Amino acid sequence: MQHGHQPSRESLAFRANLARLLSPLRRVRPRVPFYDIAAHRIPTLWSLYRGLLRQAPTDDIKWRVRMLFRQNQHLTGTAATRKNLEKGYKVGRRCILRAVLFNEDSLKFLAAFQRANAGDEKQRAILQRYSQALATKSDKEYWKHLARNEMAWQIKLANRPIMTGGFLRPTPANRPLPRLKPQPWAITSMIRKRRAARERQMLKLAELQESLNDIWHEAKFEAGVARLAGKADSFTPVFASHVQDWSQPLETLRRDIRETFPRAQQRRDEPYPPEMLDAIMAARREKIANKTRERERERRGEILRRTILRQNKGPPAHVLSMMTPEQRKMDKIARSVSEVGYVARVKRKLGFKLRKPDAWKAEIGHPEDKERLNRLSGAIREESARRVREESPREQEARLGHGRC
Repeated sequence: MQHGHQPSRESLAFRANLARLLSPLRRVRPRVPFYDIAAHRIPTLWSLYRGLLRQAPTDDIKWRVRMLFRQNQHLTGTAATRKNLEKGYKVGRRCILRAVLFNEDSLKFLAAFQRANAGDEKQRAILQRYSQALATKSDKEYWKHLARNEMAWQIKLANRPIMTGGFLRPTPANRPLPRLKPQPWAITSMIRKRRAARERQMLKLAELQESLNDIWHEAKFEAGVARLAGKADSFTPVFASHVQDWSQPLETLRRDIRETFPRAQQRRDEPYPPEMLDAIMAARREKIANKTRERERERRGEILRRTILRQNKGPPAHVLSMMTPEQRKMDKIARSVSEVGYVARVKRKLGFKLRKPDAWKAEIGHPEDKERLNRLSGAIREESARRVREESPREQEARLGHGRC
């Protein structure tokens, strides 16, 4: 049966020749990234980068070339890479001086450097100005770098983990560790991942056990069918004759999971090393000494963070709702660190145990200073009365009016 008109021999030859000519022009996608291809790396590193460093007239321009390549070495997109390489080959009209660095936009950096090295005074002056601008920028960046490093170091010191004197008890997910505040993220992540892995393992064990039970029930069912069928019918069992082959991979997985349990048990039962115990107890003693110094500073009148928190704190809500306004006032006064004066009186009324019950006597003075204090207070009263007698009527009116206000 004929299938229509067949192309002529000349047409077939023309098509073959056309395919032969166009085939080399077809785009072939490489199997590796472009930045690993020698056709990209050799011109970029050995021709452009190396040539720029060799021909750069000053060290500041060399530093700028290195920084530009270092900033763009992470680029993996062809469009962005081509754009930045064109900046490297061409100068353009944008530079740090905000002026025309070169006369021609298509002039290359290498050609500009070579002309300056060959003795072009104009090009050398332009590059010298560019180098001075880069030196100024480099100096500014250096001091900014020092300031950023110092700020990062201060933040690190403020948030560095310190021992609290407590114990992070051993569990299947972690060995015995000291309690740190703030706790490093590495320790938190380790414990979290091990707990999640343990949960997945237990679920996987249950799944494997169900699969083994299914295989055993299928084999038992096939054995019963074969026994009932006898020799009359041909019956080929699938599970009954290959139980070991079916269950062997599942048993291997279950054995691998169970091998992790002794390691978790060992982590849970591992004792604290003596060196770690000494460090924890030293941190606990230091914490107690630090809190003691803090309370002493607080008693001397210094307002600390714990002072503000204690004064702003109140009784529980169910207790506060049953208190009278007078009781609420006394509770707020009793939260002060003072143990003399009205605060001491309120604390004694509420049944507080004061560290120095006789401290209030210092307000009225020691017995041996009684005569001197009385003499001083009498002199002060006499001087006040004399000044009142010597006041003019206008001064008295002003004083009394100020008092009324």
